[in-house]
Amino acid sequence: TLPSWPRRHGWHGRFPGDTIAVAHSMEVEAPGKDFTSVIEKGAEQEKVQVQVIDAVDVKVINQDSEADCKKGGALASGEEIDIWTFRNIGFILQYFAVGLIYGGLPATVYGFFLGYLNVPGYIYATASVVTTLPWSFKVAFGLLNDCLPIRGYRRKPYMVLGWSICFVVLVILSWKPLPEPYYCLLPDGGFDEDKVCNEEAQMQGGSFALLMCLAALGYVIADVAADGLMVEFAQREPEEKRGTIQTTIYLVRTLGMVFAVALVGIGMNGKEYQGTFDFSLTYSQVMLIFSLPAGAMVPISWFLVQDSPIQPGERKSFKMYCSQAWALITNKAIFIVIMYDFWEALIGRISTTAGGLVKSQWAGVKNFQNQLFTLVSLLVFAYSLHLVKRHFLNFSWRKMLLITGIILNLLDATLALCTTYDVVRNQYFYLGETILDEIPAAANFVVGTFIIVEMADKGNEGLTYGLFTTVSNLGTPFSRAIGNQIFGLFQPNLSDSENYKLDTLEFRHTVARSFLLSYAFSFASFLLLVLLPYQKQEAQRRKREWSRHPIFGYITCGLVLFAFIYAMTVNFMTMIPETACLELVGGSGC
Repeated sequence: TLPSWPRRHGWHGRFPGDTIAVAHSMEVEAPGKDFTSVIEKGAEQEKVQVQVIDAVDVKVINQDSEADCKKGGALASGEEIDIWTFRNIGFILQYFAVGLIYGGLPATVYGFFLGYLNVPGYIYATASVVTTLPWSFKVAFGLLNDCLPIRGYRRKPYMVLGWSICFVVLVILSWKPLPEPYYCLLPDGGFDEDKVCNEEAQMQGGSFALLMCLAALGYVIADVAADGLMVEFAQREPEEKRGTIQTTIYLVRTLGMVFAVALVGIGMNGKEYQGTFDFSLTYSQVMLIFSLPAGAMVPISWFLVQDSPIQPGERKSFKMYCSQAWALITNKAIFIVIMYDFWEALIGRISTTAGGLVKSQWAGVKNFQNQLFTLVSLLVFAYSLHLVKRHFLNFSWRKMLLITGIILNLLDATLALCTTYDVVRNQYFYLGETILDEIPAAANFVVGTFIIVEMADKGNEGLTYGLFTTVSNLGTPFSRAIGNQIFGLFQPNLSDSENYKLDTLEFRHTVARSFLLSYAFSFASFLLLVLLPYQKQEAQRRKREWSRHPIFGYITCGLVLFAFIYAMTVNFMTMIPETACLELVGGSGC
């Protein structure tokens, strides 16, 4: 499956009504004040709330016309943006290019890591996470976007920088020599799985995963800048249409992922990569192909993105911005959503390390079929986004996530257990889960973006988006690290491919228990849905009425810092040959 969505997974870059007749109207206020005015629907009197925040020097932008802000319930003044005009084509192409690399890099992991290198199960699961790890740094990139403009611009210089990094690293990956495969090659290009020719190959995947992580760092820098523009554009949408831009751009991103997965599924389907074709692009050649759109986005980002230059006096100092960030995370409404993002990601995404080997050894999934079903699942994801856009913009966020999550887990458990106990062992049967995953994935994803738009203020769009997505995305490597440790205790070893070949009843029970424990964590995470606002109106009410307290900021910083250090340490140790065997990271001991 896709990078961010390993079996029994959470969704990367996704964290996670009633119509609202609320708009923001801001007046210039003296330094030291955080001024928010909310205009209620109909003929209600404008209500202004001013709250003093210590050490915060926040410049609040005066709206040109209060009537503009009232009109249609938009959250910010200004003309509604048509993202399909030629002047905005660079904005749309950002998401298509991100989709190509975001979908393409992790799509190579199944064939290259599990097929060519034959890495242990826990390393395969971690590699899938490491290749998308930079999504956990979004808050830092958001801060740079909002606070440190380059040549007078906040967005497009970072797009250029990000795509330049991505391009260079992908070229390096295409030049990096490949080790000899783990198993000996047969004359027809397949593997002789009874004869090992390069035992060290199992521990040589780390350097490739880390370079893929660095390439991902580049496109994430560009993506954060594009997301900042997206929030600015989305806040100009009238209330009844708000959410349209988010769903549209992620449809475009999904289309890019479809192209990437199709390329890997067809082009990298040789027998040495868990495929069936007699011919194949090599891993190095695929990396070179992906470098081409990354390189093309460098000039496109500079010349075809409409980024308004920052006006004199609007540039924030780091000190002022950090004060504004502190004001954000000490807000109870923000804090509660952060707690949901953090704990849902941590608890709900703890998954068994057996998934990859069950897929390859017992279900017999080949690379082409794996990518084919991934491609179909992306189309289902895109259609699910379309359904949300057309019919569920005002449906309860809590109910949407609960219903789709329960259905997914029940169907997923049926497929996994039938395969484990050899009731049905068929790659097409097993891969049905890949498609089913996309329905709750789409729901979870758009709910997260909707919440961000409701919570963001003028001028801190990048910070708000980065904060929420960082906390949510950080849950994936954190839960993967914990999952490696928990499921590394199961015996017989879930990460040893030899146990799947022996296929004893005792080992089937062990695998089944690991899946059931994964589902238990997922169902436990549903209890956290009470922390989410049920829809847009509730999100705005919380933001308007709930209090602030420094303790919320201390808890947030403490949790994020601990999770970051722990996750980075354990996951990177898994990628280093000298430490990958440690029990601490899920190995069997050195």
